[in-house]
Amino acid sequence: MTESIPPTEESIGTVDFDGNTYAVADLTHGVIDKFNMLIKLQNEISEQSYQLKKSQAAQTSLSLALKENIEADKLENKATGQPGE
Repeated sequence: MTESIPPTEESIGTVDFDGNTYAVADLTHGVIDKFNMLIKLQNEISEQSYQLKKSQAAQTSLSLALKENIEADKLENKATGQPGE
């Protein structure tokens, strides 16, 4: 099993941002910090998107199971007087 080594400032020559290319060697510490923060935020957004999709799938599955239980138990819909659908 090989271990992935994250790139360092020395191994990356340039970065692209907003349609422009910048030499990493020219970046100030403040700019580097903001690039790192941006990357972390993008990763968090990706994770939150995954968690939302997972939660939505669980909600859909649970709603279907609930509907099946209501139908199997022949529970009456009080609004219509009919079995639940």
